Amino acid sequence: MHCERIINKGSIQYLLWIGILFYLLIPSAFGQEDSTRTLQLKDLIIHGNRLHTRFRESSRNISVITKKDIRQLPAQSIPEILSYVPGVDIRQRGPIGVQADIGIRGGTFEQTLLLINGIKLSDPQTGHHTMNVPINMNNIDQIEVLKGPGARIYGQNAFSGAVNFVTVLPEKKYTGLRLYGGQNGLFGGSVDVSFPGKFGNYISVSRDVSDGYRHNTDFKINNIFYQSELNLQGGKLEILGGYTDRKFGANGFYANPDYTEQYEKVTTSVISVGFRKETNNLSITPRIYWRWNRDNYFFVRSEPEIYENLHNTHVGAVEVNGAWINSLGRSGFGVEYRYESILGDWVRNGEKTKSNLDGFSRDNIGIFLEHHFKFAKVDISPGIYLNYFSEFGWNAFPGIDLGYNISPNVRIYGNVGKSYRIPTFYDMYYQSPVEQGNPDLNPEEAISYESGLRYMNSWLHAEFNVFYQNAIQLIDWVALPLSDSTYVWTAANFSHVNRSGIEIACDLEMKKILGKQSPISNIMISYNYIDSDLQERELTSRYLLENLKHQLILGINHKIVWEMYVDFKARFNHREGASPYWVLDSRMLWKDPKGFIAFIEATNLADVQYSEVMTPMPGRWFRAGLSYQFDFK
Repeated sequence: MHCERIINKGSIQYLLWIGILFYLLIPSAFGQEDSTRTLQLKDLIIHGNRLHTRFRESSRNISVITKKDIRQLPAQSIPEILSYVPGVDIRQRGPIGVQADIGIRGGTFEQTLLLINGIKLSDPQTGHHTMNVPINMNNIDQIEVLKGPGARIYGQNAFSGAVNFVTVLPEKKYTGLRLYGGQNGLFGGSVDVSFPGKFGNYISVSRDVSDGYRHNTDFKINNIFYQSELNLQGGKLEILGGYTDRKFGANGFYANPDYTEQYEKVTTSVISVGFRKETNNLSITPRIYWRWNRDNYFFVRSEPEIYENLHNTHVGAVEVNGAWINSLGRSGFGVEYRYESILGDWVRNGEKTKSNLDGFSRDNIGIFLEHHFKFAKVDISPGIYLNYFSEFGWNAFPGIDLGYNISPNVRIYGNVGKSYRIPTFYDMYYQSPVEQGNPDLNPEEAISYESGLRYMNSWLHAEFNVFYQNAIQLIDWVALPLSDSTYVWTAANFSHVNRSGIEIACDLEMKKILGKQSPISNIMISYNYIDSDLQERELTSRYLLENLKHQLILGINHKIVWEMYVDFKARFNHREGASPYWVLDSRMLWKDPKGFIAFIEATNLADVQYSEVMTPMPGRWFRAGLSYQFDFK
């Protein structure tokens, strides 16, 4: 019987791969409209908080995921979408965005800044809450992934990169419905309503639930997103609000995989009010926003009185950003003030007390200056971020980007910048029997260098770049022995870490090369290599030596017949100190010109067994769904 089960499982995987290869070799007899992804990239705008830049004029390595890309991907959550971006490391503890950490170019989850329309989503408690983004896939117009230091653009904590989720108010009046379901009791859906006009409004509500793919991995996720614009004589009033509530079984998520009964409830809210005033040469955008996160953790789900943590973090900020077009080029300027605080309680054996994170707060002031100009056909963008932190005083973080178009299709670029990351309250003050924070931590600092070559025409987008980071005082948790058999994880600054790597990415529009009858419309391939040199090799590091050393992403988009498409994505990940693995995902999509869309998709088609952050990931998982948009005049 045991041999029979092995043969059956192997046969299923063998037939699956044969079927995929056979499918890809079937020529399509039906035409398709010309693919326009490369052309779209040329005209895309990268939304900096002050200066906006056309993608073709950027002198940084930036990946852009459009609304069309999102619709084609075999994904139901933002972490799944980002897992297909070259150079981005998504480590999920649970599926469908239950909890995930994001790293860019080997950086840890604490070193990546997430934003919604430039609104910072950093959580001062811990970077584990960074991906609690209160939006769903329907709300996103495009995702911009900046790789490398982003301090002079976005401020502190954009240490190894930044991800900006761009949302826009829809131009059409409509109601959108989406439903999907799948294995493991998975069910989800959303409702979107848009009312454009002088006072435009957009609201979206979504819910995702599952029984879980193994013991105590069930989840419930609720999202509410609201965006409005009021056109006034002097400018435009912009309001944005988001709310997400996540409840999930956290089997083995923290500390030790044997702790199978953990449970967590996390609630995050964001609200922002801004005013945009523009003239021919000048734009000014003042904005005020607030972010709140509530984290409630239970060591034993059925007996919360044994061990419970409850923490609330508040971030309030006011900022003014501006851009000025003048005879010397384009100038950007901005100032921000942020207040961060944390309150916390915990229960130990039925007794409630204040946690050791309770009552801390800090102030942050930032000043931005940047300028873009041309000199002898070279695009030059210098800038500086001046930062005052109540715990660390004043610091300056300069940077400069250089770019030159060798021809209309070929651009060579380079940049250098200094980056900065403030330790979280968890890094500095958390204490438990197995973890010890360090109130004497210093901020992380690094100088990063990058050079690249980009080629773009109507059928090809190819990019090659190399990068190097020289970092000092990086923060990580290291194992310090207490005795021969016990140790404690302690937060510490490392004196010196070097990180270097390369990225190669290519996107081919096959129908532009072979004509409309080509069975394959698009092929993409990317490869990333990262080498991390940690000087203190005798220390056991929790995060700094877990980066992806090799990452390979392959994608094929194919039209079968009429308006039916299939998208395949294959990912190869080889992490430092871990075994490499392949994951294959696919989505089959059918869309009707009248607004009806149906899909069936599967993640981990080959049923590969692998783990992330001590947590076994789901095997093969089938999902299907549909959506429809009701347009109104």
